Amino acid sequence: MTEPAWTPRAETIERANLTAAVRQLGLADHRALHAWSVADRAGFWQHVVDRLGVVFAEPARSILDGSATHPVWLPGARLNIALSCFAGDHDRPAVVHNSRGSIAVVSVGDLWHRSSRFAASLHRGGVRPGDRVAIAMAMNLESVVAYLGTVLAGAAVVSIADSFSPAEIATRLGLTDPVLIVTQDRVERSGRELPMLAKVFEASGPTAIVVDTGGGAQLRPGDRWWDDFVAADASGWAAVIRDAADESNILFSSGTTGEPKAIPWSHLTPIKAAMDGHFHQDVHPGDIVAWPTNLGWMMGPWLIYASLLNGAAMALYDDAPTGRGFLEFVSAVGVNVLGVVPSLVAAWRSSGATEGVDLRRVRVLSSTGEASNPDDYRWLMERVGAP
Repeated sequence: MTEPAWTPRAETIERANLTAAVRQLGLADHRALHAWSVADRAGFWQHVVDRLGVVFAEPARSILDGSATHPVWLPGARLNIALSCFAGDHDRPAVVHNSRGSIAVVSVGDLWHRSSRFAASLHRGGVRPGDRVAIAMAMNLESVVAYLGTVLAGAAVVSIADSFSPAEIATRLGLTDPVLIVTQDRVERSGRELPMLAKVFEASGPTAIVVDTGGGAQLRPGDRWWDDFVAADASGWAAVIRDAADESNILFSSGTTGEPKAIPWSHLTPIKAAMDGHFHQDVHPGDIVAWPTNLGWMMGPWLIYASLLNGAAMALYDDAPTGRGFLEFVSAVGVNVLGVVPSLVAAWRSSGATEGVDLRRVRVLSSTGEASNPDDYRWLMERVGAP
């Protein structure tokens, strides 16, 4: 019989969110919790909503209405899911990011202030509830602010990866018809400057709000620089409360086997992302979660909600994660939960990027996106966590 690659220590089991839920519910073990979640879906999701502290403007009549042809979750509930990201202590860290070679920490209160100002600016600029706002940027502080601000404004984010070609951007814009696009003039990767705004222009994107990274770009009539667009304050503005089933985000299938398909998220979908982080990645308050990704892929929004709704901070590295620099960032900021893809692990192994880098504070590894290589993952597991 093959030996398991990892067996949790007693203290790991004792500290786990799963263990806390099992005890709170009076169940025997995690297997009983899973069986109960299948047998009593409404009861399980009520427990999840309560554990995560989801903020509602109007409570649901029930958790699940199965009487209709299609089941309805949280019928009657009204909320803005982004508000749940800012619940609790406003002094705790929300974002840790590398900014021009140094590490900066943004608190929950600061992120709320920034996101509220962006939402107020959208409102003053004519964006209304139900409108769509595209974001085509690197995963950085401004993109997180734009994401949360758009949701707070009652609009839906159209997620577009910064790696897409002009044709791929145009296809996704054509499927969703956003009223604005938030982007940046260029993206820097491994010392190279890659065009971003030029691709938006070639895709005939809508009016653009552009983060200026010093690339010397010229705007079209009607476009605005980020610093000129974002209001100095959010006075006279309040988060827009929506029905639970209203759109908060539109993602897309990869498009590798045909035209990409739009995948809408409601104001409830992020609760599933936060639940995954809570039980599967065991994210705790005070943790720091790093996952090299982009808002154009599902893991970008997942990172925002799985971190903030669990009281953790997200760590954002605005450069290629393939080299030693990313791992040094992981070490420097004390990442506890590290997300990877198999090709990234293979790159670290082949280049020796982990040599001399202290990764002992990484408690959880999680992987997605590709088929895993067992040898590469055993190699990485030997280099992270407490000895």
